[in-house]
Amino acid sequence: MMSPLRLSAAAAVLSLAACASESSDAPAEQTATPVAAAAGSGASPDPSRAPVLVPEAEKGETGARNVLLEWARDLERGDYDGAFAQWGADAEARSGMTADEHAAYWRRFKTITVSVPEGVSEGAAGSLYYEVPATIVGKQASGTPYRLEGTVVLKRVNDVDGATADQLRWHMQQVDLHDVS
Repeated sequence: MMSPLRLSAAAAVLSLAACASESSDAPAEQTATPVAAAAGSGASPDPSRAPVLVPEAEKGETGARNVLLEWARDLERGDYDGAFAQWGADAEARSGMTADEHAAYWRRFKTITVSVPEGVSEGAAGSLYYEVPATIVGKQASGTPYRLEGTVVLKRVNDVDGATADQLRWHMQQVDLHDVS
């Protein structure tokens, strides 16, 4: 059995993830679409690859999904540096890995297909969080199929005085995936 991938930040995020509830108008079961199928719907925080969003969209769920989908697309196409960049300026502290360790983890997989349905947004203590269930499937380098399931949490500071540009943009905050193959 593969070891779980646990990339986490502060304990407060873990508490938030544990307490997150689904909205009452959310469907009981959600069907996730592989990210490759949704490729035209997202954008990257890299301005050379992203369409320009109005500030309200960039601050809300649309901005969070754009970062999430870029992370997923980068993993699917083997751009592990691009996926690592979605963690933001403090990527090593947030992810608990160096860029090389992150790339080594994902290189174990021959194919990667990421499914991320709509998530839940919540605000807490001056920050916004976007939590989404994630499923990653494919084949390991050996050809053996695998399936990872868990949650992904993105975060941005909610326009507080003194926040840096990196804090004001959505970034990966926690990835908690476990092998369920």
